[in-house]
Amino acid sequence: MRAWVIAASLGLFACASVEGAGDAPPPFTGANAPSAAASSAPTTFEPVNLPAGAYRIDPRHATVLFRIRHMDLAWFTARFDTEAGSLELDPADLSRSRLTASVDAASVNTGVLNRDSERGFDRQIASALGAAQAPRITFTSTAIERTGQNTARVTGDLAMNGQTHPLTLEATFDGAAIDPLRGGNQVLGFSAHGEIDRVQWGVTEWDAFTGDAVQIVIEAEFVKA
Repeated sequence: MRAWVIAASLGLFACASVEGAGDAPPPFTGANAPSAAASSAPTTFEPVNLPAGAYRIDPRHATVLFRIRHMDLAWFTARFDTEAGSLELDPADLSRSRLTASVDAASVNTGVLNRDSERGFDRQIASALGAAQAPRITFTSTAIERTGQNTARVTGDLAMNGQTHPLTLEATFDGAAIDPLRGGNQVLGFSAHGEIDRVQWGVTEWDAFTGDAVQIVIEAEFVKA
């Protein structure tokens, strides 16, 4: 139940410096917690040195994962195999940027096979996500706020299982490059993570065995259109 992504992801677009944040801590660690020093940090940052315009997610270089606690023990992790997304980037004013992202709700991939080597468990999860009635899980940004030289907070609407509620993603700009293998175009790399309460979207199956909190982890590259 991690589609939420979705997102592509994806609110990663709060980019800052072309060098990226290679030393940023991984998601869900104590190092991500705000500190007193961070709260007193300046609210203005160096200009973003990136081309404005339209970008598209590269589906071969994008990953949308979700994690949910199983019986208060380990975190069960799965992914979505089909992602899409677009970014309208205004580096001079991120508040004017816009991100849209989606995953195919039926593309859940847990890596768990049944006795017949079929992905029956994946189909059960897709059904719980409402894939038959709402095949796509979508995220549309409503606000992008820069929070650091290489970070931003992306707020938007997550639509899943026929319901739409707010989702906030903490995003990091990881770097930029001109890639001759992708038409010599500008490519931007982002990471993002967030958390939702699945019950809010009406996803309540297996509540005797799993928690309600679902963590979302997104890694994505966007190519200038």
